[in-house]
Amino acid sequence: MNLKKTILCLFLFVALINSGNALDLQFHGRVSNSVYSYEDTTAHTRLYQLLRFSLESPGLSNMSLNGSFRALSDLDVTLDDDMRFKAYHLNLEFKKLFNRLDLVIGRQFLHPGTVLGGLDGLFTKFYLTKNINISAYGGVESHFNRSLKVYKTDDSFTAGGLLDFKRLYCTNFQLFYLQKANTDDIFWQLAGLNFQNSLLPNTNIRFQGHYDLQNSRFHRLLFTARHSLSKKLAFNIGYKNQYPQVYANSFYTIFEIDPYQQYRLGCSYSISQKYFISGQFQLLQFDTENANRFFLTLNNMNGGFGFVYESGYAGEQLGLVFDYAYAVFPELIASLNIDYTKYKTEKTYEFENEIANAVRLAYRFKKHWSIDLEYQWLTNRFKDSDSRLLNHIHFSW
Repeated sequence: MNLKKTILCLFLFVALINSGNALDLQFHGRVSNSVYSYEDTTAHTRLYQLLRFSLESPGLSNMSLNGSFRALSDLDVTLDDDMRFKAYHLNLEFKKLFNRLDLVIGRQFLHPGTVLGGLDGLFTKFYLTKNINISAYGGVESHFNRSLKVYKTDDSFTAGGLLDFKRLYCTNFQLFYLQKANTDDIFWQLAGLNFQNSLLPNTNIRFQGHYDLQNSRFHRLLFTARHSLSKKLAFNIGYKNQYPQVYANSFYTIFEIDPYQQYRLGCSYSISQKYFISGQFQLLQFDTENANRFFLTLNNMNGGFGFVYESGYAGEQLGLVFDYAYAVFPELIASLNIDYTKYKTEKTYEFENEIANAVRLAYRFKKHWSIDLEYQWLTNRFKDSDSRLLNHIHFSW
């Protein structure tokens, strides 16, 4: 099945139902052109065109047609259509039907209590009360590389639901279930809860427990707590046990989370109204290996920098972390990111969105236009140096 016919049908549908209400339409969006130059075994110059839009009709049940598309050309390599064209979103959305129901039909990105990703299907949310709602969804997972194709229900049927309680006695609480199957078997079956509470004085608690019923293990287990002893001093603890998520891809990057456990203990101290110091210890446990990390950073609202001492199965290292943005003047923002660390919790297969060691300039002018220019450089034991250039030109309306 091809999305091109669906795209045409949706546009015709919107045109018909709004033929008598043209003045009521609101059209918002963004067009971007990106140039990305890098080198692997050969030199590459890639051109990306991205279109995002929302066509809204407040007078018709708050209906909107939402879309997000990308086209790619490589000046050095011929690409097939599945690589060249991607559709991230294409859906009809209705908000507060009968003051109770939200409805989305088409390709959409979902995070219903856990990472789901792209879904070609139907999503509904029903508001039982002001603080309680229930959601349900069903369809097929979006094509892995977001091409203009739709999987058959026999190959990848996905369904689930979410019960969401918000702001009840300083507590947010979610219960969810997610199932993904083909004609042969169920191969994803997750059930879990998310909990966030600030009932105790000066304390915030967060818990996530997602259980994999197929493999009889926790898919994700997270606990964090932060307690402020005073206006200046706060402590935090945390634990995280995570397996690779159901889906994990984005506009520029395809990555996998390594299975790991992380124990964390930290504190922060405000030395002035603008600056604070933070320190943190992390213990990372992989399948057969461990690593220790000690962070000490100086931060403000624009970012921070500091040092990290690491030790473990790959040796010791004194590293550097730096992530800071500065407004040279209101229209021009300069930022620098340096990540000189040894132990990672994810495998990255495409480095086009690599933020380690990057300097960026972002300039906004004439309200609707902005330009980004980013230079990236990487060093590792396989290659002395690897530099890349990324440029964006955006127009928003």
